[in-house]
Amino acid sequence: QFNENDTMTLPTIVEDEEERPTSNAKFKRIKTLHILVGFGFIYTVVLSSTLFAHRTYRKTIHGQYGETLKLGPKIKYSTQQLTKRSLKNGVSMSTKVHIGTDLHKPKIDTSQIHIGTDLNHPQKHERMPLQIPEFAELTDSKTITSILKQESHFPSLDGRRQQRLKFKPGQLDISREETLRHCFAHPGIYRDQFPMRPQVTMVSDPYQVIYMMVPKSGSSTGRWIMEHVLDGEDEPFTIHGRELMEDGDYGNYTVLTFIRDPLSRFFSSYDEAYLRHGPWFDHKKKEKVFLKYMTNNKHPYPYLYENMTTWDDYQDAFCPPQLGLTRQECRMEETKENGTLAERFERFVWDYDGLHPFDLHLRLQVLHISNPQTGRARRVDEIYTTENTIDDWKFIVEWFGEELPENGEFQARSVPRRFDTSKVSLETKQRICNLAAIDYCCLNLQLPPECESDDVGVFCALDKSKRDGSLRIQPWLHPHQVPATRYSSAKPKST
Repeated sequence: QFNENDTMTLPTIVEDEEERPTSNAKFKRIKTLHILVGFGFIYTVVLSSTLFAHRTYRKTIHGQYGETLKLGPKIKYSTQQLTKRSLKNGVSMSTKVHIGTDLHKPKIDTSQIHIGTDLNHPQKHERMPLQIPEFAELTDSKTITSILKQESHFPSLDGRRQQRLKFKPGQLDISREETLRHCFAHPGIYRDQFPMRPQVTMVSDPYQVIYMMVPKSGSSTGRWIMEHVLDGEDEPFTIHGRELMEDGDYGNYTVLTFIRDPLSRFFSSYDEAYLRHGPWFDHKKKEKVFLKYMTNNKHPYPYLYENMTTWDDYQDAFCPPQLGLTRQECRMEETKENGTLAERFERFVWDYDGLHPFDLHLRLQVLHISNPQTGRARRVDEIYTTENTIDDWKFIVEWFGEELPENGEFQARSVPRRFDTSKVSLETKQRICNLAAIDYCCLNLQLPPECESDDVGVFCALDKSKRDGSLRIQPWLHPHQVPATRYSSAKPKST
């Protein structure tokens, strides 16, 4: 009990002066530890990302002949002996190949990149030549052949300039296979010409032979023979051709292909592409990818199909009703078009830049068999031409102890071309030769009579890579450097 005059004294809480510093120090240590752990975690993430990126570019890179090139601070070179069976000679063929490359991720000069180039692709390691090369004297084919055979040295200039030797295609005294091995298709220039999906290739395991198909170069005939005579099956290969390297699944298989005169093939390729992309084409039969493309993208050359919306409209153009032929008879009848289809074809040739085909059949032959990252050709042991398709296939199957059917069922049914090539001007044919110059140069094909003149300007170039010193065969003028003056207006020309 308390009286009124009593004073209540409350207990006083006295802080422990020695305990407070101890608690604060512990708190600071825990906070410091958390900060260090956080910095450590961030450092680990950054270091891991850096190592992963570094590892990506230090990974083993496989070249066109099966070689292994390892990344390092300097350029690495390697030389190896290749031994492949030769169907033509019937004996082993040994070729010594010198390889080398600078495998660091390059710095890209955007001022030198052609419109449409994807800067995220590391294969764009070479500057794209935008300017037309200056005039140069022709080098005789014997000199070029001697350099390629390493019998003489490549002429050198001062370090500021790169020497380029100019020569005519189809005049080298070496095989097409050897010429192709020196080919270089610039990954930046021909980006849209390279196949971007796995390619279907016929593989015969019993005979260890591979047929690398090139569209519109006798591929239908070759595919039938591989399937029914040599027991081949469709096998999707990667676009890089790693399966064909010496340490790949098919390193000991013989790889062969057929090629065709580029001018004649361009006519056939356009005819096929025109048919496939016509508004009359049955969308139900189109592949999903193709249908999606056609749905989301307008045709880049819509004037090709003006006043043609159905198959009958198209057929009436090359087989007029007044001929009195049935629809089935018109399919196998030689074209009787009045020049409308040929005129549209010419317009397309002069509008087409040669680098962005709207159909896979318009891709150049060399690009079908080249690596889109390195620009070098994949391994091809035997190259034949469609000039002697049947005789060459007969030789091939007999080399394996087989025979072609006597009834000739293996021959693809040839449908006459629907536009009249005789109505195509000489100037247009010469432009086609220029657009397909890489095929003439890298396959050592002679120019057709329409393009033989030096005034046409179809030449090849031999130079050395600035990165590894390897010899490279390229066209003297790339497609985007070929002058185009006719029908250059974006406004469609009335037909």
